[in-house]
Amino acid sequence: MRRNAFVASLLAGLVLAALPADAQETGSNKIAVVNPARVFAEMQETKDLRAKLEQQRATIEAELKARQAKVKDLQAARDLLKNDSPQYQEADKAFMKEAIEFDTWSKITQAQLQGEQKQQMKTLFDKIVSATQEVATAQAIDLVLADQRPDLPENLGQISVDQLRTILNQRNVLHASEKVDLTDEVIAKVDEKYRAGGGAASGASAPAPAPAPAPAQ
Repeated sequence: MRRNAFVASLLAGLVLAALPADAQETGSNKIAVVNPARVFAEMQETKDLRAKLEQQRATIEAELKARQAKVKDLQAARDLLKNDSPQYQEADKAFMKEAIEFDTWSKITQAQLQGEQKQQMKTLFDKIVSATQEVATAQAIDLVLADQRPDLPENLGQISVDQLRTILNQRNVLHASEKVDLTDEVIAKVDEKYRAGGGAASGASAPAPAPAPAPAQ
C-alpha cells in the first residue's frame, strides 16, 4: 500500500512538472464582479448630470412650445383669409417658412442632443472601466466580470417567450458572493476621482425631444 501511494504521488508530481507555469497557477487567480449598471446609476456624476438634464429639458420644451405656437398662429391667421386673395398667398408663405424652420430646428436639435448623449455615456463608461482597473489592481485581482442580471417582470404574462429567453440569456452571472463583488468599491473610486477633478458635470446632454408633429396644411 505504501509503495502504491508513493508511486501515485511521484506520478502526480511528474504531471504537474510537465504543465506550463501558468496552468499550475490557474487555481490562484482572483476573480471578481462589478455591476456596471448599478455603478452608472449611483455614481455622483450621473446624479449631477440628471439635475442638469432636467434644466436643459425644460429649456428645450419651452422653445419647442413657443415655435409650435408661432406656427399654429400663422396658420390660423392664414386660414382667416380667402384662398384667392393676395393676402392669403403672403400669409401662406410666412406660415410655410416658419413651419420649415421649425421642422429643421427640431431635427437638428434632436441629432445634436443624441450625439452629445452618446458621447457622455461613453465617457462615463470609460470612467467606470478605469476605476474598476484601479480597484482590481490594488486588490491584486486578475479578472473582473461585468455582472449583468436584468430583472424579470413580476407578471411573466406581460412578455413573450422570446423576450423571456432574451432576458435569461443576458444574465451572465448566476451567483456572486459579497466577497467578490467590487461594485461598492468602484462607485467609491469614481466618486473620489470625480471630486478630485472638481466635481462639476460637464458635457451633459439632454434626451432628444420627441419629433414635433408636422403642422397641418
